[in-house]
Order: sequence, then structure tokens, then C-alpha cells
Amino acid sequence: MSSVHADPVMSTPSSWTVLTWNLHGSARPAIDAVAAAIRAESPDVAVLQEIRRRQAASLAASLQMRYSWSLKHSPYTRLMWWRAEGLAIMTPHLLDAVGHTEVSDEQPVRSWRRRIVQWGLVGRADRSMLMIYNLHLSPHDDADSRRDEAARVNALVATIGDDPPAVVAGDFNDADDPTVIDLLPGIEHVVPPVSNPADAPTQRLDHVLLPAYAHDVSVSVPAGGAQWAAMSDHLPVTVRFTLPDRTSGITSRV
Repeated sequence: MSSVHADPVMSTPSSWTVLTWNLHGSARPAIDAVAAAIRAESPDVAVLQEIRRRQAASLAASLQMRYSWSLKHSPYTRLMWWRAEGLAIMTPHLLDAVGHTEVSDEQPVRSWRRRIVQWGLVGRADRSMLMIYNLHLSPHDDADSRRDEAARVNALVATIGDDPPAVVAGDFNDADDPTVIDLLPGIEHVVPPVSNPADAPTQRLDHVLLPAYAHDVSVSVPAGGAQWAAMSDHLPVTVRFTLPDRTSGITSRV
């Protein structure tokens, strides 16, 4: 009896740049300044947390990027829908198969405690692809919720699979909780510098987790200061890396 099995085959490597940034959208950052900061890094993908729908639309237009925005929570009336907080994925490349789901314990949409994971498939003209996951885990001393959310993200990624390669990024709120990264898929090849608060950072909250087979990994974070604090209470974290392209070879086994 024969069966068909798809074996991943490694071919030409591709280099990627992923940026993650909690924008603290309720503080109404200057979109032009934010766009300039992101543009300077030339990311293939930017994942943003605490960003409002209109801010996402304006930022994507300024960057000339495709984007997807997902609602995290909204304590406001329908007349103030524009103040709802969410997550956004932006890319100059193809963006497809976007979605999101709650990873908190069935919190109402009006609650700031509600947490989601957002995802999207990014495809480039060179036919390389990755599946990006954007998340913002529970903050402060709510370690149990944060770990539960991380475990749910891990289960989701396992269900979707790792072909194309999975990259998990965002604000993990894990400054004093190193177990969170252990619960998430992927690894942190290079530990990033501290990224919060932006004026004089002391906490490491923002991360990009990559497949174990990623290589040539580097991380950059601005030094911080008043100019950065005017844009957000977090600093952007940019990770550059190389992945082997993976195509499916079909083999027949008896």
C-alpha cells in the first residue's frame, strides 16, 4: 500500500525584516513621525499594537503598505467607534489569509482585558512567504492570564502549521516573566534591548520569535529619549533574519 508524503525541501534563502511596535494609540501619536520611523527600517512586515482603525489606515497610506486591522476592545459607544483599540499588520507585499481570534477567557468586547492574536500570510514577489502572528498579552501582575494566552497562541500556530514559516511578534508584557516566551512557538535568537518606557527604557516587553532554523539574526532598538516618547511609550523593535525558502517535494512511500 502506497501513501503520498510532502517533505519540505530547503532551497534559496531569503532575508526578512520584521518590526514590532506598541503605538499607544490613545495618546494620539503623530502618524507622520511614526511613518518616518517605520520607513527608515524598511520592514517587510510591521506588527502594531494599541492602534486605532483610523490610525492604521492613515499609517498604511503614508507607508504605501497593505494592512489588516483587528478589533481588540472598545469601551466606547457606537458614535465613538473610531476610538476602538486594535492590532494591525502592515506590509508592502501581498497580505492574505488574515484573521484573528480571542485568546483571553471570553472577555466582553468592552473590556480592556480582552486579548486577541492576529495573523496574516505575507508573500513577496520572489515567492518567499511567512505567516505572521501579532499579539499583545495581558499586562502587570496577571501572569496566569498571560501564560494561558501564550499557550493558546501556541496551540493555534500548531494547528495552522509551520509551512510557510511562522513568526510570532508583539508586546508580550513579560518583563518579569521569562516563562511566557517558553510557552510560545519559535525562539528568540538574539535577546532585544529594553524597549519601555520610551524616554528611558528599563523593561524588555517587545519581541519577535523566529523558527529555530532562522540564521543571520540581528536586532535593533532605538536608544530612546523625548523624541521617541512623543510617539509612544514603547520603542520599536526591528529584527532582521534569513530563512531557507521551503517548497514541498512530493515523494511516494510504500
